[in-house]
Amino acid sequence: MQKFKEKHLLSLIVWIGLILVAIFTLPNISQLVHDKGTVQLPASVQSEVANKIEKKYEGGKNARTLIAVFNNKHGKLSDEQTLQIQDATNAVKNDPDLHIISVTAPSDNQAAKQQLQSKDSTTQMVMITVPKKDKVRGQTDKILDKIKTPGMRTYVTGSDVLNEDFSTVTEQGLQKTEIIAAIFIFIVLIIVFRSFLIPVISLLTVGVSYLLSLDVVMNLAQRWDFPISNFTQVFLVVVLFGIGTDYNILLYDRFKEEIRKGQGATDAARSARRHAGRTILYSGSSVLIGFAALALAKFSFYRSGVAVAVGVAILLMVLLTLNMFFMSTLGERLFWPSKNLAAHDRSFLWNFLSKFTLSHSFIMVGILIIAALPLLFVGSQKLNFNSADELPNSVQSKAGYNIIQDHYPAGMSGPTTVYIQNKKPLDTQQHLAEIDQLTSYLNSEAGVKSVASVTRPGGTKINSLYLRSQLESLTNGLNQANQGIKKVQKGLKSANEKLANSNTSESIAQVEKLADGASKLEAGAQQLSQGVTSYTAGVSNLASGSQQLSSGTSSLQSGVGRLSAGSQRLNTGISQVRSQTAKLKALRARMAALQSGSRQLSSGLGRLNSQVAPFSNGLNQITSGASRLNSNSSSLVSGAQSVASGSSQVNSGVQTLNSKMKELQSQMQELQTGLTSANSGLDQVSSGTTTVNKYLKEMQKSYLGNTFYMPAASIKSASFTPSLDAFMSKDRKITKITVVLNSDPSTTKSANRIRTITRDLNAKMKDTSLKNAKVAIGGQSSQTSDLQKIANGDFFRTVVIMLVGIGLALMVVTRSLVQAITIIGTLIVTYMGSLQITKWLSGYLLFQNMLTWNTPFFSFIMLVALGVDYSIFLMMRYRGDACAIPDVRRRILNSATIIGTVVISAAIILGGTFAALIPSNVLTLIQVAMTVIVGLIILVLTLPIIMSAMVKWTYPYVNDKMYQKSVDKEEKEHPIRRSKDKQ
Repeated sequence: MQKFKEKHLLSLIVWIGLILVAIFTLPNISQLVHDKGTVQLPASVQSEVANKIEKKYEGGKNARTLIAVFNNKHGKLSDEQTLQIQDATNAVKNDPDLHIISVTAPSDNQAAKQQLQSKDSTTQMVMITVPKKDKVRGQTDKILDKIKTPGMRTYVTGSDVLNEDFSTVTEQGLQKTEIIAAIFIFIVLIIVFRSFLIPVISLLTVGVSYLLSLDVVMNLAQRWDFPISNFTQVFLVVVLFGIGTDYNILLYDRFKEEIRKGQGATDAARSARRHAGRTILYSGSSVLIGFAALALAKFSFYRSGVAVAVGVAILLMVLLTLNMFFMSTLGERLFWPSKNLAAHDRSFLWNFLSKFTLSHSFIMVGILIIAALPLLFVGSQKLNFNSADELPNSVQSKAGYNIIQDHYPAGMSGPTTVYIQNKKPLDTQQHLAEIDQLTSYLNSEAGVKSVASVTRPGGTKINSLYLRSQLESLTNGLNQANQGIKKVQKGLKSANEKLANSNTSESIAQVEKLADGASKLEAGAQQLSQGVTSYTAGVSNLASGSQQLSSGTSSLQSGVGRLSAGSQRLNTGISQVRSQTAKLKALRARMAALQSGSRQLSSGLGRLNSQVAPFSNGLNQITSGASRLNSNSSSLVSGAQSVASGSSQVNSGVQTLNSKMKELQSQMQELQTGLTSANSGLDQVSSGTTTVNKYLKEMQKSYLGNTFYMPAASIKSASFTPSLDAFMSKDRKITKITVVLNSDPSTTKSANRIRTITRDLNAKMKDTSLKNAKVAIGGQSSQTSDLQKIANGDFFRTVVIMLVGIGLALMVVTRSLVQAITIIGTLIVTYMGSLQITKWLSGYLLFQNMLTWNTPFFSFIMLVALGVDYSIFLMMRYRGDACAIPDVRRRILNSATIIGTVVISAAIILGGTFAALIPSNVLTLIQVAMTVIVGLIILVLTLPIIMSAMVKWTYPYVNDKMYQKSVDKEEKEHPIRRSKDKQ
């Protein structure tokens, strides 16, 4: 049991058990960092308020917007490529696995094309809104697969994709850092101790600390929302492996020293822990207090540094217990194969610096001041808040981001969105006019490239919705009206002249003649009616007589035929009588005459007989016509009576016309007077319209011409509804205004513009009916503005808290206010100088002229919290030599000479550990590493100078109080020994 206790086997068993627990309870770190490691802003800042309004705008959905980028690096997009982009867009829309909320493409409408197609026509963007509940990596990969198009470069970017890729790159960088740091530490420890076991055991103990710390921190984050960030795991690695190795060097070095003195492994281990462990505990406590002070920060990103404090606490427990097992068990074999147990060589550098400073204090301090002034007061520390700069250009989201920066306005990669939430619908004439005024106001702000809203969906004015265009139409109408009035005036004038020139009396005389003629017409019509009556009676008699005549004609024809036959027989008989009486001379002449008469009679009867038939036919026609006339006589009588009646009416009308014409003569005179008055009135109307037209033209040219006016009927029209849908929520109570800045949205310049826009917008809203509406600005620039304000404000607050905590710890360790203040001052100057040098190096080596926004913070906590160790190492040695070296100047020189080797070795290891961050390809990690390395170099060179000068100036006497206290204590404990010494 005694051996079990001496060898610290219990510690080994406990730590092995904890390691097993950690292995089985360690959560999915990658997913946890993705879910909770991003920068979280307080809910009260403007950008977060805008996110809440955006969620309501989207119908309660948490959404993210991804940007699909299509680029033809050889020139303008062809028609075929444009169709391919449309096909790819449709493929994304129709993918059920993506759960698309909305897609806005250049092919949607002219306004979208104007916004989403680059001016050089080589690039198009498609805005894809998807739910946040799905993993951004899966969404990105699916969209990339859908939009892949031969002959074009296609990317998917956006703030969420960039953040996701940043986490991925950080993880990959962490893996590189762990490997490089382990190899570097292993090599350095071999060089320092010339042993193979020391590096293995040192890495093992620190590795156990790291594993347990990671398990505790990640479980706290998973279950109780302990603050973590993308850098938590990285800084746990570099801090624990860096200072853990430093503390191990200090502990192993003391253990070697005790072994060299002849102590056994167990006693040497205890002695090493008692002396070196006290220094480790003091140093570690200062580091622990420094990082634990971050818990008082308001910004969760800064509070994530508390995880390092957890790691340091676990590290101290592991180093001061688990190392006891290895030292007490292995003893001298710990340093195998080296057999040289001599202490480390003295530091000639620190010896020279301390010695020269004690001899020429003002010169050395003056040199430091001269060297520090340019670093402290030259240049400005403008910070880079663009997360895209953290990524290498080979990452696809960064490549897409660069394409947007090259082909679009700088602010297009992260447009700013102004959300206005009202209690009542905003699709009214008044509210639309006010929204347009706000749009115009924002467009006039400095640094604004374009503004799009419900009244300007394409980012430009719709002229027909403004009074200038509407007044132009009105003035054109008035011009046409004036021309019409002139034509009417001309017509009225002509009519007046014609009325004046007309002979009304003559017209009346003609009408009177017409009246006389109408009277006569009536009389004639009456006579006509009577004549028709008589006529019809005659026609009836004619029909009766013609029928009788027709029947007599038949008898006549028959008689004529008989007479003709008789005349022929008579003619024959006369011929016979003549021949018989030829010889009678007296009768012959008579018979000749009789025969001639008989022939004439016969000829006449023949002609009569031939004419009787036509006469009979004509008479039959007369009889038929008479019958028809007789049958139509009633209609004729009726018509004649109608004519008589009509003529009476005509006569009556003409008489009335005659009387009216006489009345018209007086009315015509009145009409002439009226036309004259009307013409005069039209002159006044024309003058009035001319005046109104002039006034409207002046109004059109004035500022009122820019006034927005939309008829109520047009608001609900089919042509305006798409704009309402695109820029207003479904209930029309939330509207958005999209603002594109002409500067990168993640820069300080854009953040300052957002602050100006916010101030001006709130002032402008007070003068509108929307003064009680909730207004918030979202987007990358707004987030940058909020982040900048919180980060800068909380940075100084956290710095003060951290310095106070470390200062109090230093006062306890050094038991001196002056020393504590000197050390704190040294660390602050070192930080500021190294930060400026890092900025220069970053510009020359990394081509980044600005430091990332979190570089100053992380550099400060690393340099101050870790750099204080070296001051504690030195001053603890200084206190420890109080009995042996009463002369404070000789003591500080001796302490610097001895501890210099440890500090330089520790600085090399810590610097090398941070140097392992450089291959991570993450700009923040690279700059933090450079700052810490530069700071460590400055500390190594300045600490012996500053602390030696401080001791010389604050302790002008040779023997200090610590020496006197140690003498009194020794006298009290060993009075006999002290008396003998005096003798």
